[in-house]
Amino acid sequence: MTTATTDLAGYPARYFAAWGQRDLAAALCVIADNVDWQDPSLPEPITGREAAAAFFTAAWSGFPDLQMQPIGEALVDEANRRICQEWRMVGTHTGEGFPPGVPPSGRPFDVTGTDIWQVDETGRAVCVHAYWNVATLLTQLGLT
Repeated sequence: MTTATTDLAGYPARYFAAWGQRDLAAALCVIADNVDWQDPSLPEPITGREAAAAFFTAAWSGFPDLQMQPIGEALVDEANRRICQEWRMVGTHTGEGFPPGVPPSGRPFDVTGTDIWQVDETGRAVCVHAYWNVATLLTQLGLT
């Protein structure tokens, strides 16, 4: 692996750690100012760091113990600075804020998915595409 590939392959660990730290400044260190973030749990894509900050804050409010863990090794497309990583996300719905307008269920969840990131030269994601089954989360939270 080249140094560039190694740096890109390390991005998922930094991203998952940022989610787990619940520190907005740390989380925004892995997201570019002009990020385009698409996630099936959102009604529309996120554009920009301000919207990303609101998403982090809402998710942490709804799931204060949220953790993300990699499954397997990241796939790296060095030429296009893209990384693909399967993940597992676990937590408990004990707070308000996410999903929007839904009172806390107190239930745990355990879902898997895959993210594809495009990362700039500074190591921040300019594009995040998340792929996972929101219906699985809603079922586990007793919301369907």
